[in-house]
Amino acid sequence: SVNQYDWTPKERAWVLGSFFYGYILLQIPGGRLSERIGTKTVLGWSMGLSAIISLCTPLLASWSPWVVVAVRILQGLVTSPTMPSLSPLTIKWSPQTERAKFVSISQSGGTIGPVITYPLCGVIMDNLGWDKVFYFTGALALVWCLLWYFLVTDDPSTHPWITSDEIDHIMQGRGGLNFQEKDGSNPDGRAEPSLLLLLWKIVSTPYVWVCVACEFAYCWGLYAILVLGPTYMDEVIVEDGDNKFTKNALLTILPFIATSICCQIFGFFSDVLISRNILSPIKNQKLFVTLTMFPPAVCLLIMAFFSRDPIFTIVLITIGFAFNGAVGSGHIQNVLLLAPNRAGTFMGLSNGFGNISGALTPLVASYIVYDSGLDVVVGWRVFFATASVFYLAAWVIFILFAGDRQQPFDTYYVKKQEEESLVS
Repeated sequence: SVNQYDWTPKERAWVLGSFFYGYILLQIPGGRLSERIGTKTVLGWSMGLSAIISLCTPLLASWSPWVVVAVRILQGLVTSPTMPSLSPLTIKWSPQTERAKFVSISQSGGTIGPVITYPLCGVIMDNLGWDKVFYFTGALALVWCLLWYFLVTDDPSTHPWITSDEIDHIMQGRGGLNFQEKDGSNPDGRAEPSLLLLLWKIVSTPYVWVCVACEFAYCWGLYAILVLGPTYMDEVIVEDGDNKFTKNALLTILPFIATSICCQIFGFFSDVLISRNILSPIKNQKLFVTLTMFPPAVCLLIMAFFSRDPIFTIVLITIGFAFNGAVGSGHIQNVLLLAPNRAGTFMGLSNGFGNISGALTPLVASYIVYDSGLDVVVGWRVFFATASVFYLAAWVIFILFAGDRQQPFDTYYVKKQEEESLVS
């Protein structure tokens, strides 16, 4: 598609990063909305609209790269509630002793997706053309929406096929939840605060920014490979030849295969450590944040400064991503620990800040690799070294400053008269 439309490296960087300009905007409102009306509605609409936009993208791409930028921003906007909307569902559907497995399994879709779609889309591009990739993924997302609508409920108590024993097991082990009346108030008559008031309470909590720092570092490292990995493989690893897209995709998915496998292993062991009282929740989270951040940082540093061998480079990236699989047992669990009732809003803030990196990484890479005057290989090394710096900084911050208990903003409610005065 780049050759077809003769897009410059700068235009490509804007296209790659534009999704995240929209993606960061509705994270907080999307998370809050899922707390109030349910994950099923919010996530269902989000994915449905994103699928429609994907189906329209090939036609719009023929107009201008800046039209694609606008469409990608819109697609990011409608999908921005995705991650924060999952947190309320996680809290309602998982007992505390099984929460790490629940998060690891549910979030593994983010890594299993590239494992399947990278090689499949590579084959489609080589044989049918790049535009068919958008038609295929858009149609697949619409099928997912139908399954989501018929198979998912927001609470286990309303699911038609769950057993009473399963409901009791989940509800007795959820912990930390405040149950509301139908009008959104607590039994004592207090009401939910406005979004702005709640957000102020959240951002005034120092422990929140510890999780934000971890999310930013994790996302920077993730998008350095997820968004820019194919370009890096194309310029440094894969030689020109037949089925270039297929080979590029196969090489790029190896880290995600490792993450998909290891996240299940880490989730299992995390729950064992909690259920058997071997580690307290916060010590458990610090252990898995260490595994999430430190090994990938070391692997990227080795890759950046010592590796010119394609196979060795892929091995290092794959090992680093394998340890990234511990994220579901690390700082994400800390979000759920600090705010089980407002996990959607909190996750929206954390994930929103984290995904600023998705908007920045293509522009930073474009400057370092193409505009800084460095050799292309050296430029890529410097760029990947930045991910190592973020990983290590976030690791130190979490080890020293992470919170270990439910925060006051999570149980903050107002009297209805107070809420009305604050809103007005």
